[in-house]
Amino acid sequence: MTDFKYGGYHGRVLRVNLSNGSIDVEDLSEGLIKKFVGGKGLAAYYVSSLVDPTVDPLSPSNVIIVATGPLTGSAAPTFAAKVAFATKSPLTGIYLDSFVGGFFGARLKSAGFDAIVIYGQASEPCYLWVHEGKAELRPAKDLWGKLSKETEERIREEVNDKANTSVARIGPAGENLVKFACVNVDKGRQAARGGTGAVLGSKRLKAIAVTSSIRRLEPSRPKEFEDIVAELRDVFKTHPTTGEVLPKLGTPSLIDIANVSGVLPTMNWREGVFDEADKINAASLSKYWVDREACYGCPIGCIKVTRIPSGPYAGVEIDGPEYETLASLGSNCAVSDLEAIIYANYLCDEYGMDTITTGGVIAFAMECYDRGLLTKDELGFELRFGGPEALVKTVELIARRWGVGNILAEGVKRAAERIGRGAEQLAVHVKGLELPAWDPRGAWGQALVYAISDRGACHLSAAVLPMELFGIPHKLERFTIEEKPKYVKYTEDFIAANETLIGCEFGRFALTPAQPARLLSAMTGMELNEAGFLKLGERIINLVRAFNVKAGVRRQHDTLPPRILRESHSKGPTAGKVIGEEALKQMLDQYYDLRGWNVNTGEPTDEKLRELGLES
Repeated sequence: MTDFKYGGYHGRVLRVNLSNGSIDVEDLSEGLIKKFVGGKGLAAYYVSSLVDPTVDPLSPSNVIIVATGPLTGSAAPTFAAKVAFATKSPLTGIYLDSFVGGFFGARLKSAGFDAIVIYGQASEPCYLWVHEGKAELRPAKDLWGKLSKETEERIREEVNDKANTSVARIGPAGENLVKFACVNVDKGRQAARGGTGAVLGSKRLKAIAVTSSIRRLEPSRPKEFEDIVAELRDVFKTHPTTGEVLPKLGTPSLIDIANVSGVLPTMNWREGVFDEADKINAASLSKYWVDREACYGCPIGCIKVTRIPSGPYAGVEIDGPEYETLASLGSNCAVSDLEAIIYANYLCDEYGMDTITTGGVIAFAMECYDRGLLTKDELGFELRFGGPEALVKTVELIARRWGVGNILAEGVKRAAERIGRGAEQLAVHVKGLELPAWDPRGAWGQALVYAISDRGACHLSAAVLPMELFGIPHKLERFTIEEKPKYVKYTEDFIAANETLIGCEFGRFALTPAQPARLLSAMTGMELNEAGFLKLGERIINLVRAFNVKAGVRRQHDTLPPRILRESHSKGPTAGKVIGEEALKQMLDQYYDLRGWNVNTGEPTDEKLRELGLES
């Protein structure tokens, strides 16, 4: 038990000033918790309050927020593991949050903290060690330049408690300020998108280690909480997605579905069908599976452990690859050599890079090579679509910022601007963030999601895609804009609220907003019904949008790449389908109106911000 008013919290925030090495603990405001709860909400509050929206993301003035939710480390299935990393993105220049599972979040909560606020810049490489209500900065000069796995192993040895230590760390890509460097956590989980690893690298913070046995906080209403937990375990066990597909096949099961639906990105988004998809699907990948793992407290266990038994990559073992990686490094680069994809994934993990953006920039570079915008004389090698050796080589070039890798390490937006000569037309991104592996030409609601997501192109910020492709929780016609803005707003609010707790995206397949609202109420003692839960999500969406507006985002930035808006596929069920600028305009008009935002500019109105208790 703690003395904090609400269950699920210690009421303590760790503040770390890297510039002078000071570490302080501040009390968590009960009013702040009631307004933003935790996770995404708490992280968004701190970023909005502490960061000048116009600041250079790689300057000492940017912050890194690590935030748990009230259910982190609890018995709540699919809510117990995740933690939020938030900052201003060096890739997009706007708000960024990225969520990661494993055991790190549960250990941080058990160590006595609800969140960490990190600011400033260390004079030399260091790492933060959090343990049993205390924290200290330790030198890390000997870890600088080391790959991810070695960094984790050496820190766990140094703190002398391997069994109870989780390490969030960057690799050489973060040190080299690759704009899409990620943060690796535990064996193989990542806070991947948007460049959080580069921000840590700019601060010379190699890692955050947390040592603690996991101890659960007491819910405000224990019996009620236990009953809901038991109910949700039954829900997840019996739902076909969480009880059958994900435990057996993991996310690679989505390759065949995406390919049949014509939404599997292929050859830098030229097509939505990959003729060799059967070589990178779950059936082919399963031959390499050696184990199955789960994040803390998760009954689904979707993580597949993959090992290459022989050949040039013999002995390589990773968690994954997941669907997004198989599509980004595979079909989008027209690479069907599964072992090369696994090895490229391994390199991304070791160097610390987001596989979605890595695949996106390599596919872009391959098309530039195809069109003569990059040449063999410039590169020193052939960068053709379908080349497994070129894929693997380019991953390392990016991480090291060698040769063409120095350009690609900036992401497709800046790389296209640097290459010029029409390369901008080939760069597939929204606000600088490369698209995840679902082609919106085959799911028009997803087109709106990409256009308006708060961190740039994101497949996790709303949930119309499952309706359009899978009929979950009900079917929406995919080649129409009818009703899409309504469902985008509704699912955005649901997900933003869910990410305050912090709920895994896979658990949402089986849930309605009422269930996490009940969990929140039973754990914390705050009374929140379904409507109140959705209002919480709306508040956070508006808070982040207001930050992004101050960073320069307006309606004209809520758009899609030229290829996605104007070009169509030549084959498959999406052949000839074009979203078009008029359809996107209509969806944006309706979406802004539903949000209560200025339809001409995309800005939240003062009236809307006041309604939600936010400053204008």
